[in-house]
Amino acid sequence: MEVRMEHTIGLGRKAEVWLGGTLLCVCDGISQIELRHPPGSVDDAKFSYMTAEGFSWAQAMRGNPSHRLQVDPVSGWQYVGFGRVMSIAPVVVDFGLLTMEDANWTTDESLIGRYGRIPIDRLEIIPAPAQDWPDGMK
Repeated sequence: MEVRMEHTIGLGRKAEVWLGGTLLCVCDGISQIELRHPPGSVDDAKFSYMTAEGFSWAQAMRGNPSHRLQVDPVSGWQYVGFGRVMSIAPVVVDFGLLTMEDANWTTDESLIGRYGRIPIDRLEIIPAPAQDWPDGMK
């Protein structure tokens, strides 16, 4: 899905980016210290989030009984994510608009395919890691 920078205040500060047809308020993790990312297409970027509020996976699974896949804005770059656990080690959650890794580590395979509610205290756009193997090799 195409990512487009609308506006940024600078590295580590508020930015507005379009993801598909949705405008998101995020923390800018792609600008350089002295140079803001210009408006327009953003190549090789991904999204990540931080959750300051402690939660257990049991709590998260109880919070999405309707099996929603969406990210609802709360304030600034804070959101509430409703998603489906796609994998563990690392935990990857599909929120519909975004698919991101969760830092709340688990080995509980019973979570795969289950739906949950996850507080997102900071949604951030960051550089996608460069491929560390030659093309055609995995």
